[in-house]
Amino acid sequence: MKLRKTNKLVYLITLILAGFLTSCGDEGINNIKSNEPVFSMDKFEENLRASLDGATVGYVYAINLNGQLNRSGDSGFARTSLDGQIMQSTTKRMNIASITKTITAAAVLQLLERRGLTIDSLIAPWLPGDWNLGIGVSSLTFKSLLTHRTGFNTANSNFNATLSFNALRDSVQTGCINSQSHLYMNMNYALFRVIIPALWKGLPGAPAIGEINASSASFFYRLYIQQEIFDKLGVLNADCVSPSAEQPTLFYTNAANTPGVDYGDWTMICGGGGFYLSAIDLANFLANIRYNNDILSAVNRDIMRDNYIGWSELGTLVGAHGEYFNHGGSINNTGPAGGNQGNMRGLIIQFPNNVDLALMTNSEIGADISIRTVVFNAYENAWE
Repeated sequence: MKLRKTNKLVYLITLILAGFLTSCGDEGINNIKSNEPVFSMDKFEENLRASLDGATVGYVYAINLNGQLNRSGDSGFARTSLDGQIMQSTTKRMNIASITKTITAAAVLQLLERRGLTIDSLIAPWLPGDWNLGIGVSSLTFKSLLTHRTGFNTANSNFNATLSFNALRDSVQTGCINSQSHLYMNMNYALFRVIIPALWKGLPGAPAIGEINASSASFFYRLYIQQEIFDKLGVLNADCVSPSAEQPTLFYTNAANTPGVDYGDWTMICGGGGFYLSAIDLANFLANIRYNNDILSAVNRDIMRDNYIGWSELGTLVGAHGEYFNHGGSINNTGPAGGNQGNMRGLIIQFPNNVDLALMTNSEIGADISIRTVVFNAYENAWE
C-alpha cells in the first residue's frame, strides 16, 4: 500500500519521535537544553572558595536557596597559632560589624508598624526628654536616620568616642549642620539604640522601661533584638559581646606573624555595629526577612527594598540578573602608633533567584580586595 506524500511525512515524524522517547524514556524531553543560562550553586560556591582560599586568614559562609540553608563552608583560622590555634567554623560567632544595621532596621520597622507610625514620622518625640535638640533635629524623620540623610557631624572611627550615649547626645545637640544628602554614618544607627527602647516602652508585652540612659538604652535595645528577632529565629543568647564560653574569633592583617585583635565588648556602642553572630545565624536571619512574616510584614519588606533601609544604597549591586540587595560590614583596626592591626570583612546579600549569602572573613581579602567584588564576580560567573 502506498502512502500519500503528506501521510508519509507524518509517519516518518511519528517513527522518529517514538524512537526518541523509547531510547530516552521519560527523561528524553528533559534533556532538551534551553539557550538561557542556568545558575549553578556548585559553581557559585566553587567561585567563592577560589577567590578566598589563601587570600584570608579565615572565612565562613552560608548560602540559602528558597529560604532554606543549602550549603555552608569555612576555611582557615579563627585564631592562628600565635593566639592558640582555633579553626574557623560556620557556627562560631564573630563581630558582624555594620551588618548589624540590617538587623536594627528590621527592629525599627517592626516597632513603627506596632506604633501606627511610618518611616516619615518624626524621631524627636522618641529622644530623651532632657536632650537639647540642635538645628534641624526636630524635622528629622525615621527615614532620615534609616537612609543616612541626617547631616549630623560625626566620624565613622573611634567608636567609643563617637557612639557612646553621651556622644550621641552631644551630636544631637550640635544638630544637623552638614548637608542632608546621603552620607553613611554609624551614628545614625547607633541612635536607634536609644530610640528603640522608647518606641517599645508601653507597648503590650513590653518590660517596664523607666528612664532611658546609657545603661538602660543598651540593655533594652539588646533585649528587644533578642526577643523580637532572634528568639523567633531560634538564635539563642545573641549579644554585642563575644560569647563568654568560647575564645573569641580574632581579626588579622594577612601577615602570618602578626597577632590578632579582639574587638571586645560593644554593648555600650552598638546599634550600627557590634552584634556577634555566626554565618549560619545570618543566613537564618536572611531567610526569615525574605520568605515569611515572622520578622517583617510583606509591607515592611517592600519598604526596606524600595528605600534601601537596612540595605546599602551606595553599595548596591546591579548585574546581569537584576539588583542584588546587600549590606556590608567592615572594621579596620589601627594601633596606637598607627598601622593596620586587624580587619573584618562581611557581606549579606539577596539575589533575585532566591539565593541568599552570608559571608565573613576575619582579615582583609588579599590586597584588601572588596568583598562585594568577590561575591559579585562569583555569582555572575556561576551561570552556565
